[in-house]
Amino acid sequence: MSADQACVRCRRQKRRCDKVLPCCTLCKRLNKHCDYLLPAEAPRLLPVPDWADLTPSNVCHTLEVQVSSNVGDRLQVQAAAAFYFRTIHTWFPIISEPSYNIRLSNVRVQAASAPSDLSLLTLCMALVCKGPVGGELPLSSRSMYASLKSFVALLEAMGTNSLEMLQSRLLLTVFEIGHAMYPSAYISAAANMRAAVSLGINATCGDLRKAFRDPRKVEEARQTWRGIVITDRSDLAPKDAHQLIFVLKQEPVVDMSRWRMAKHPILTESEDWAKVEVDSFTRLAHASQLLDRVLVHIHTTQSNSLFDSVEAVQILKSLTSFLVTFQSGDSDPPHPLSDSALALCRSAMLETLEVGSHMNIPDNEYCIRTSINILKSLVHEIARGAEISPPVEMVNLSVFLPHCIYKAAMVFLGDARVSGCVDPEPSIRPLKDLLGYLGMRWVAAKRYLAKVETL
Repeated sequence: MSADQACVRCRRQKRRCDKVLPCCTLCKRLNKHCDYLLPAEAPRLLPVPDWADLTPSNVCHTLEVQVSSNVGDRLQVQAAAAFYFRTIHTWFPIISEPSYNIRLSNVRVQAASAPSDLSLLTLCMALVCKGPVGGELPLSSRSMYASLKSFVALLEAMGTNSLEMLQSRLLLTVFEIGHAMYPSAYISAAANMRAAVSLGINATCGDLRKAFRDPRKVEEARQTWRGIVITDRSDLAPKDAHQLIFVLKQEPVVDMSRWRMAKHPILTESEDWAKVEVDSFTRLAHASQLLDRVLVHIHTTQSNSLFDSVEAVQILKSLTSFLVTFQSGDSDPPHPLSDSALALCRSAMLETLEVGSHMNIPDNEYCIRTSINILKSLVHEIARGAEISPPVEMVNLSVFLPHCIYKAAMVFLGDARVSGCVDPEPSIRPLKDLLGYLGMRWVAAKRYLAKVETL
């Protein structure tokens, strides 16, 4: 029987080890203790940079070196960017591929150093494409993430606040959400909102053309703002923070009328979403706002022991109308388990119906029964979709999918009225399998699966 690697003594002295267990031949001949397990690493003092070295030019050079060491040369950077645009960009299109490639080309043609914000963006694009190994993020990815957060702080301290830097921060937030890094994701989402307002790309600002003369930059800024709205959701917050969020959400953060929804104005609660064609990212942003509105309403109701039935009905009408868009007979309907907007809308519906079906409201038995029936139907619909839908390539899986699957499983397990008091295992097995599959891409799904298994 032999070990997988050389013993500690042979490794330290760079000797050839025959890996014989329990003691290698060389250690045995020298009558030395033989151990194949490395001792725990002793804590080391991390190097602290000289404050005088933290200049813009030094930071710029350091970031460029980091791109070379972590991503590679120009061709490898282009390949990494192409992979990003083929995967992450398909469900989170905040960066213009032509604009990014033009900036890379300009640096190469001019033989100049890449600007700090462009190097930071390149590194963040590479980071968000990295996945877990064996269900956990490897040390290299976690170290790269921590370093990039430090560089964001350095550039921010130097007064840098560009669109590229804001996109970098947003990709770091997506990475945090996908890998269950809390409270970092919650804090980052709020910081992104402030940075966007400071840059002047929030929806309530006068005109983006005042901040960006290039029309392509204007559209890219709009997309980035939508991404910020999508990630700034109340479900990232600690439970005791929802009262503060309720106060903050009184002011609208998104002017939906500025979104190019096929030249249509913002839809009211009574209007039909199915009659308006919108792009998938706009739809995702609206679904995220609906989920946020649901969560704020639920937590405010629970905190104040009050139930605003009028607002609850309006929310349900919005959700129902929005869900109709996914069943409107499109020639190419979205994949039920890969469309992020559909997943967020289903999450919002599950949250609303779960709370509503447990409300003790006089003379409202019919509404409660209706809520339970819809809840039961939605849970089974999600489980059925998980069972029969064709698989999606793992690298294309969105960070916004796991919550819907997890919520459906938890509702089924926790509500006997929905499960019908039968053995839940066969019914939620497809949901657990899907969470396991998602967990190979995003650690958050693995965390959700562990919670389901515990219950």
